[in-house]
Amino acid sequence: MRRFLTATLALVAMAYSTIAFADFVTFEKNKFETLVKSNAPVVVHTHEWWCSTCRAQAKVLEELQKDSKFAKVAMLRASASGDSAVLAPMKVTSRSIILVFAGGKEIGRLDWVTDAAQIRALLEKAVAQAGG
Repeated sequence: MRRFLTATLALVAMAYSTIAFADFVTFEKNKFETLVKSNAPVVVHTHEWWCSTCRAQAKVLEELQKDSKFAKVAMLRASASGDSAVLAPMKVTSRSIILVFAGGKEIGRLDWVTDAAQIRALLEKAVAQAGG
């Protein structure tokens, strides 16, 4: 029974890890710093593959990426546990956080929010502050 459960959990983990998250880029510190310094609008979504709130947020972000208004928004996906050392200076201590940067600085964050209107409003603010 233990082997069956272990194998089942491994298959579930593989399935979730291969889910396409639209045009999200895997979070890397250098890539993130370069994007923020460019003054472009940047979204960092902290997630874990097993988190239903994270998946709901990702779905909203994926839909927003289809809107041409957000074409220049760079979206990075960070593992709350795997990237914790890099996220800690940004005061990120858990999953399901959407951080938004524009003009080289953080302009807002949403913790555990899945409401599409709130997420859209924050991305619109980022695009406006980034000049575009």
